[in-house]
Amino acid sequence: MHDTPMLRAIQRLGEAWLNASADPTRRLLVWRVPANASRLLAAFFETQRHDEGRDTPDYFLRLDTAFETGFAYSREVKQSLLERYLGSQDELRAQGVALGWRGPHDAHPDSAHGVVQVLDSFATHHQRHLRLLAVVIDPERCVPGDGLARWIDAALAAAPGECLRLVLLDTDEDPRWQPLLERHAHVAARIEAPVDLFAITRDTAAQSAGTGPEVLYRQLLADLMLLLERGSPQQVAARAERALGLAHRHGWQDQQAVVQMMVAGAWLKGGDHGQAINAYRQARSAAQTARSQGHAAAPELVMQSWFGEAGCWLAANNPGQATQGYLQAATAAASIPHPMFQLEGQRMAGYCLLQQGKREEARTQLLEAIRIATPLSPQDRHATTLPQALWDLLQLQDPRRCERLQDTARTYLEQTTALHGQAEDAAARLGTQPARPPLDVIQAQLHSALEQTFHRVQRERERLIQGGDEFFRRIVAVGRDFLDPGWNGLPAIQHPLDHDIPVWSEPPAMQPLPDPAPLLDPQHAPTVASAAAPNGVVAA
Repeated sequence: MHDTPMLRAIQRLGEAWLNASADPTRRLLVWRVPANASRLLAAFFETQRHDEGRDTPDYFLRLDTAFETGFAYSREVKQSLLERYLGSQDELRAQGVALGWRGPHDAHPDSAHGVVQVLDSFATHHQRHLRLLAVVIDPERCVPGDGLARWIDAALAAAPGECLRLVLLDTDEDPRWQPLLERHAHVAARIEAPVDLFAITRDTAAQSAGTGPEVLYRQLLADLMLLLERGSPQQVAARAERALGLAHRHGWQDQQAVVQMMVAGAWLKGGDHGQAINAYRQARSAAQTARSQGHAAAPELVMQSWFGEAGCWLAANNPGQATQGYLQAATAAASIPHPMFQLEGQRMAGYCLLQQGKREEARTQLLEAIRIATPLSPQDRHATTLPQALWDLLQLQDPRRCERLQDTARTYLEQTTALHGQAEDAAARLGTQPARPPLDVIQAQLHSALEQTFHRVQRERERLIQGGDEFFRRIVAVGRDFLDPGWNGLPAIQHPLDHDIPVWSEPPAMQPLPDPAPLLDPQHAPTVASAAAPNGVVAA
């Protein structure tokens, strides 16, 4: 296999794994890598699934099952493992792996203890083909609370066999499993590996074949990415001079814009708003030249430069200048056309006007933002900041009512977290090998209580909405027409069991609202303001 910086990094991950897993007393291993290396770690796990590229004697089983309660999670993990095993019979047979693993059965309870028994039996059955079974526990979603940590506690208490390792993932920036490591220091260890995606990108560029200007430019760009992460603004600006000179000599106006925006980002990160704004303006000048030359990406670069400059003005506590920048960004987005960014430019202009106390001007811009979403599909609307634009309008109209709507979401989270905790406690009282019938009762009671709590908060939110004035209720009506028939503000509260409205346990709480059409009438839609670019010396 061709040697590349990416493959070398994956090999370093393999070496780190072998070193950490060599200690036979460790049953829990926590991978901790920089956040930017998370995908690299996923690539490592994937390579270990295939003979080509596999460089460890271990089998990595990744579990992404969602976590609600420990007993439901245990049940679903066992079922998932059995389905995956049955679905890979032909592949295993082709690899010469003896079939006949019995899989989970009634003797394996719906608990962490039962899951460990199943995993141990899998590892034992296949011990001729693997040194360790490494089970990577990485739920696609997890309810708030400490339920998953409690499940790991119980799994370790079940004394996993010598061929089984439980694996968790966290990052340098968010070491979420540190308390678990400390609590189980006698059987747990942290795995760290010197990998960094920025450094890999730089090394990949340096290894590129050829000696032409394009290769040199890619290397310089990779250097800039690394300096943006770790260097000073001055270092970024100095390195950018070489890239800008190269791009200028070859007439790469679009790339000059890209480099200038990287420089702007460095100055902004360093808190020098004036330098950042000047760099964004130079980026825009290059992008406009590129646009005149027909570069396909140039219009988006122009738009990005306006968003960048506007963000600098806002960070510099100058919402007036920021308003003008965001309106220009919206105009640039409309010319592409790019409705998502056009809407966001309008929304941010409204936000900045609110910071200046210009309520009616803000209302005008925010209404224009929601009108931009009119021709979009429901799916595309959800990909925009339309929900936030609607919420901004509601807060402008009745901030106290919006605060109370937010309070209902906080209360709902507290109550549902408590309900999950109570269900976990009830299941724990059944011991490590609970029978299924009492667990089914606990789950049914939990689901019923969750639905009751959901409907209660829905009724309270609807009461607050119906108590608002006509404009307030019309804005909510837009949300229900454009986004979701049950939309009732932010933060959104989803059905706890992900049920669609037709199968809710109670009728929806929504009541009739005024017709939103007057707010969406294009005849009353103000056009995007033609804001002149700020001139003069930047003094942010």
